Amino acid sequence: MAAAAAACSAPPRNLFCATAQLAPSAAAATSRRRVGCSISTRRWPCRRWAHRPDAASRIRRTTPRPKAARVSCAYSTGAEAITACSWNQYVICSDVPVLVEFWASWCGPCKMVHRIVDEIAEEYAGRIKCYKIDADDYPQTATSYNIERVPTVLLFKDGEKIHSITGTLPKAVYVRAIEKSFSQQ
Repeated sequence: MAAAAAACSAPPRNLFCATAQLAPSAAAATSRRRVGCSISTRRWPCRRWAHRPDAASRIRRTTPRPKAARVSCAYSTGAEAITACSWNQYVICSDVPVLVEFWASWCGPCKMVHRIVDEIAEEYAGRIKCYKIDADDYPQTATSYNIERVPTVLLFKDGEKIHSITGTLPKAVYVRAIEKSFSQQ
């Protein structure tokens, strides 16, 4: 068995242990003592998992993803923001039905209604016009149509208010009101 151990080319396990010189004198230079690990079964000098010899293959590294280019269109297909000055031009004098959302910047449910109105504007492009107006910036317009809460969506046809929806409701409710305005023609 001693011959088999001598024939093995693998280094002994205790070679990974650190050694330190006890004294700086020349006489003590020959005497060295093991410092650190005294267990001969250790395979690497550090106990941390990341410092293991095979840790590089086990560490999960995220691959850098290429940044996606953002493309924005100057002519949005969603609802257009209007002011009190342009109210008559865009809403009252329109020849197609108009959907107007009254919203406020501090209103959380208004953001959900924004998405619904933008989807409706894309789906009914050319058949209906969709606008949004900030009720805090233009309170005269809001009070003239008895808007007390936001979000409120008004549907106009031939310059007259034909339907009012207050609150966050499913998209089907808004679509039903629009389809009803088309059937009244």
